[in-house]
Amino acid sequence: MAGEPTTLNTAQTIAQALREQILSGELAPHTRVTQRDLAAKFGFSPMPARDAVKMLLAEGLVVQEGSKTIVVAPVNTEDFVEIMDMRTLLEPRALELSIPKLTPEDLAAARAALARSGTTSDPRQVVANHWDFHRALYRRAGRPRLLNLIEQHHNLLARYLLPSWAQYGVMDDWAGDEVELMELAEQQRVQEAVAWLKHDLVDAKDRVVRTTRQ
Repeated sequence: MAGEPTTLNTAQTIAQALREQILSGELAPHTRVTQRDLAAKFGFSPMPARDAVKMLLAEGLVVQEGSKTIVVAPVNTEDFVEIMDMRTLLEPRALELSIPKLTPEDLAAARAALARSGTTSDPRQVVANHWDFHRALYRRAGRPRLLNLIEQHHNLLARYLLPSWAQYGVMDDWAGDEVELMELAEQQRVQEAVAWLKHDLVDAKDRVVRTTRQ
């Protein structure tokens, strides 16, 4: 039992390193991931490598092909559509639950994130700033499992910042589109805010699908 925390921490370390390599594109879609290679690469035993792979399987960043083969999950239109469909189901509910409980500090954090719009052209930082805005609006939902699922799908969506997809992602200066949502949240206009978010998510999905299939 005494060794379990160390094993867990090691697995989390390996999983975080792999997660970063996948999100950055260093590990390309369909790249094979083996426990043996991971153990050798990171200098650990196979057990934490196996647990790290299980973590990424649960997150959807790697997928199983056949009975034993694990590969980096694909990046394609169908996967994007599924992620966006899940977001459309999950995020409006979180917003609906959260808005009545938002504190002045929460709203200030959302406003601060809005102010960072247009301050960088780095795709990953643009999306991080944009997600800070939404996270601030969802944080009082009081549903840990719901918020965890939302975070997981945000991480999956972040893969679409890879070079071939970056042109379809969040614009560098994104605040103009989100000011209305900010104001609806501040005014406690819950159902209008929920409707706005649903429409925005569906519109974003449809825009990408139209563009990628041209």
